[in-house]
Amino acid sequence: MDKTELVYKLVDSGKYYFLSRPRRFGKSLLTTTLEAYFNGRKDLFRGLAMERLEKDWTQFPVFHLDFSGESYVNEGTTEAVINKFLTDNESKYGTDKDETTFGLRLLGLINRAKEQTGQKVVLLIDEYDKPLTDAIGQPEQQDRNRTQLQSIYSVMKRADSSIRFAFLTGVTRYGKLGIFSAANNPQDISMSNTYATICGVSESELHKYFDNEVQNFANKMNATKDEMYELLKRKYDGYHFSIESTDIYNPFSLLNALSDKRMDNYWFSTGTPTYLAKMLKARNYDLTKFNGGINSTEEGIASFGNGDENITAALYQGGYLTIKGYDGRRFYQLGFPNEEVADGFVQYLVTEYSGKGLGALDDDFVALRDAIETDNVDGFMQQIQVIISQIPFESHEPKLIEANFRNMLYLMMRSTGHQAKIELPVLGGRIDVFFETKVCAYIIECKRDQSAAEALAQIDEKKYAVRISAPGKRVVKIGASFSTTERNLTEWVVG
Repeated sequence: MDKTELVYKLVDSGKYYFLSRPRRFGKSLLTTTLEAYFNGRKDLFRGLAMERLEKDWTQFPVFHLDFSGESYVNEGTTEAVINKFLTDNESKYGTDKDETTFGLRLLGLINRAKEQTGQKVVLLIDEYDKPLTDAIGQPEQQDRNRTQLQSIYSVMKRADSSIRFAFLTGVTRYGKLGIFSAANNPQDISMSNTYATICGVSESELHKYFDNEVQNFANKMNATKDEMYELLKRKYDGYHFSIESTDIYNPFSLLNALSDKRMDNYWFSTGTPTYLAKMLKARNYDLTKFNGGINSTEEGIASFGNGDENITAALYQGGYLTIKGYDGRRFYQLGFPNEEVADGFVQYLVTEYSGKGLGALDDDFVALRDAIETDNVDGFMQQIQVIISQIPFESHEPKLIEANFRNMLYLMMRSTGHQAKIELPVLGGRIDVFFETKVCAYIIECKRDQSAAEALAQIDEKKYAVRISAPGKRVVKIGASFSTTERNLTEWVVG
């Protein structure tokens, strides 16, 4: 795929940039493309838009600092990576004994490189945020890492007259850790309509560059090419990085799927959102929000803050949520981008909320799914009991117990492949649980520490059955009682 027209526009129209994208979205490839361009490597751009657009091919001194590949949870790792970067470049441009700090060493390097080459320097920093994200939950270590990073990024202000171009990229924008003010406030293009497709694969690019691979995949799957495109779209498409952004496919998953000819969860399996899951659980976050969409301002999703301050921003920037809509004034609606993320994230949350490994509850979830698919009401309600009985409820506060029960109910239904709607708003109230099978539409009302009969009566009193849309299906009403003492479903009645 030729992205070099956007690369040329980037370097031709500005000086300091920042780009946030989820992991494995091509940020490092973009960074090395910039490195090749500023190194004057015309040979690497033959046949691409850049060859036509660029006339001079000037070679600049390039400093490329890459924080990927290391874990920054231990003291000294950030310093070691920065020191190696400086030492490698000092072997080329020389040293000065008076340069005793990281900032002074980099400033000296920039000045000497400019003096020796006659050209301003280019500074490229890949995964700038990894030392901060790795240390989430370790405030002292994160503060040490932040101090070391600031010593490097602050040089951009002091060396401004010697810098031709600077580009920082990472997953998360830490807006309140002083990084960006230290780095001369680079232009954030993360939500730019112009650069929305600079990483990832657009729909048109998929058809233009990979049509043969899609056809081969379709042949193996005994599907038509149109059916294959639709399968790929549901599984890997759906990212939007600006208001006007076209759909973007996850490049890592898409390319692996086309290569292996399998519809696996490639992206999700390469890194689990451990810190996000722990944040959601610690804050008793209402997981049912994922079902109906999460509203946020641009400011709310642009900066992550101090590590655990803004869960919505962390989910969005991490690639677990994406822009689904915009009200035209202020609010974005966020949701899961595709099936890979929705299924993978829900499965991972099950392990966090249940305290069990991925395979520990497999048989129970299979039994739950089978009972639902055969419309065996007592069977799936009993299976919900079985699963809930294995969940540790850490709080003794009734409202928190109820919130944990609601979250687990949502995770259970999603894990069986059913798009259950929790707290579904209808005229006159909210349905606790609503989902459909091929034959039936289920309305479940749960009452805390009240009888199942009272729950069933509410369904009738509020006329939920006539206020849902389920044409051609039998409506099944279930009243259920959840006991905060027993911490489980204790009874249910079917109407």
